[in-house]
Amino acid sequence: MLKFKAETPFAFLDNGLARREGRINDQTPATEVKFSAGTFGQLQKRPYSQQIYVISGEFEFTVANDIHTVFAGETLQIPAATPFGCFCLVAGSLLEIPQPA
Repeated sequence: MLKFKAETPFAFLDNGLARREGRINDQTPATEVKFSAGTFGQLQKRPYSQQIYVISGEFEFTVANDIHTVFAGETLQIPAATPFGCFCLVAGSLLEIPQPA
């Protein structure tokens, strides 16, 4: 089971998001992101792959040209250098976990 330990307080953003940095069980850096229902996670692409773990809520992710609906307890793998974004269907939280090459 993933356990997240926060190292910073939540930073509340104007777009219905709140973020805080921390680490998971094995000391891997991770970011917890809280979403209000109806909030968009901006389209982006990272030079590294990352795993998204849904703590709570329901999200629709666009990864390249594919759409995935993910629920609490599920994970989604985002390949490196692949455009992705999300829409929060039901308020909730995610963990963004970088996956080094």
